[in-house]
Amino acid sequence: MYDLRLDRKLTQALFSRWDKETKDWVVNAIASLVVVDHVVEAHEKIALEEAISLLDSRVEIENMLGMVRRKKMHEIERIQMSISQAGEIFFYLASIAAIDGKMKKVEADLLKDLGRKLNLSPDFQRSVMQWGLDQMKHNLKWSEEQRQLNKQREQLLMNLKG
Repeated sequence: MYDLRLDRKLTQALFSRWDKETKDWVVNAIASLVVVDHVVEAHEKIALEEAISLLDSRVEIENMLGMVRRKKMHEIERIQMSISQAGEIFFYLASIAAIDGKMKKVEADLLKDLGRKLNLSPDFQRSVMQWGLDQMKHNLKWSEEQRQLNKQREQLLMNLKG
């Protein structure tokens, strides 16, 4: 497999500009994306860590994790914000939906619904979803190339020992 890391510096910069209502909306969207297929995979825990970082209290964290454990979808309403902020959030959510290098139909359907609730056009949504998949393919390719380089390094070190 491969290591996945969300760009913490980027996400923290985004998060710091959001009000409480937006943060709560994003937390619910992340949790819903994680449980929509009724399976919480190991790589999705990174996304949950991001969601937890947005919450203000232990009670909020426990409530969110309880819903994830029960694989219960969050009720997500339409939210008003600038189109640029909605776009940033949608890019972020798309990267979570494609976190494992693929996007299941239920994840894509939920992502489209979230895009509608962010008042984003279907064309923008499709483009961003494709970008997310392309980004993950790139990450997979990079990881494989890195694995090959590490293997080559080990072989060179073994040859040095004789």
